[in-house]
Amino acid sequence: MYKIFVYGTLKSKYLQNKLLGHTLESYDAKLVGYSINTAEEFYNVVPNEGGCVNGKVLLVSKEDFAYIDQWEVIPMYLKAEVSVESEYGTENVYIYIKKEKDKKIKLQDNTEGMSNIENLEARVDDFAKHRDTEFPVCDIYLNYPVEADSDALRKYANNQDFFTEEFKNLIKDKGGAKIDCGFIGYEYLGYGDISIRVSLYYSINKDKSYTLTVMLPVCTCNPLDLWKDALENKLVIGDCEFSEYLYKKYGIKILQSPKLFMFSSGEISEDKRFEIFKTGEIKDLQNSGVDSAKTINTDISKNTDKKLYSSKNAVIEIPKEFKFCYEERVKAHIITMFTM
Repeated sequence: MYKIFVYGTLKSKYLQNKLLGHTLESYDAKLVGYSINTAEEFYNVVPNEGGCVNGKVLLVSKEDFAYIDQWEVIPMYLKAEVSVESEYGTENVYIYIKKEKDKKIKLQDNTEGMSNIENLEARVDDFAKHRDTEFPVCDIYLNYPVEADSDALRKYANNQDFFTEEFKNLIKDKGGAKIDCGFIGYEYLGYGDISIRVSLYYSINKDKSYTLTVMLPVCTCNPLDLWKDALENKLVIGDCEFSEYLYKKYGIKILQSPKLFMFSSGEISEDKRFEIFKTGEIKDLQNSGVDSAKTINTDISKNTDKKLYSSKNAVIEIPKEFKFCYEERVKAHIITMFTM
């Protein structure tokens, strides 16, 4: 079991039950040296000398953490370790802290409500309604070959985070030439009537070609539905088709369909693997004479740490241990994405 300090919406038994199918054991605790910033739409704790946040420690399983990550919109919030005071003394626990700095500040130690969400139960119900339960929790990436203006992208070169740092470290460890990469920003990507927050990154490959990576950690959407819409150019941002939006805002031109990378927290059935591979390249499989049944049943990982299934346009990786901190998973993801 893991321990997590919460001070806002996650204290709600209603939310816990909707997210996890059960409520969690908890006890009171205090986080000294921090206060709650209530000025933004979503609350966040920030260091504040003399501050003291009253909250609760929840006891959660690794599976619980994956579902809670979905609610916390990883990587908008990331796990960190802090020390809290409780009836059990001083103990180290996890907490969700916003990755970006808050633009507006209004510090409080105690809050009457649990968040700035006016109708929490309605928001929870809507979240639960649209969250996929057909597949295990997955980290999803779409890698698009793109054409881009290097001058236009240069302004994002200094936008570095844990993803870009791991990317550069990987290239350095492999003795490769310096490859530029950067964090472009967040967007709300829509498919059907669902909108999900995604992170956009670019990388410049050794042959000077560009890759746009759309990152969806602990994705709440159905991976197969998302994949179909991506291949059929049905993804949108607002009222604008995704490729058109990218070109208008960032000067990035999509050259061809993306490659799908799925990193699953649990087993994916043979039938579901077949649907994913079939959706991505049924014509290629038919024309090449490749036995699609063999493709979905062949684990090519050659080690005991994971299972790996791969076709031309899709990769499914099922690690033996799905590490519960997203930052810890990123390095393995990057290795798979940029070596296959």
